[in-house]
Amino acid sequence: MSVQQWNDDTLVVVLEDDPELSEDFTDITVRLRETPCDVVLDLSSLTLITSSGIAKLLRLRKHEIECKRRLLLTSPQDRVWGVLLATGLESIFEFAETVSEALVRLESGKPQ
Repeated sequence: MSVQQWNDDTLVVVLEDDPELSEDFTDITVRLRETPCDVVLDLSSLTLITSSGIAKLLRLRKHEIECKRRLLLTSPQDRVWGVLLATGLESIFEFAETVSEALVRLESGKPQ
């Protein structure tokens, strides 16, 4: 996992190919509890996601909403996108095609 503090208000996280998102989310949640900020999650390396991984995404989304912050998911591969569609989660998460697009959207303050 690669975490980059893009600016004072935004973290860019490139997830590794771990369907359960185990290591990645422990580090992210600790960091966000200390300093809440918007999060861009790059899913491009994730080839599969399990129910455990989905639960972690939902907890992160809940945390971001409670802190009045935004979570944007980018570049999901076909299999991951298929799981999100099958579970109906594509309608509750905010998506951008690329990390750059997500950052522009956050800077402009505009939702999808």
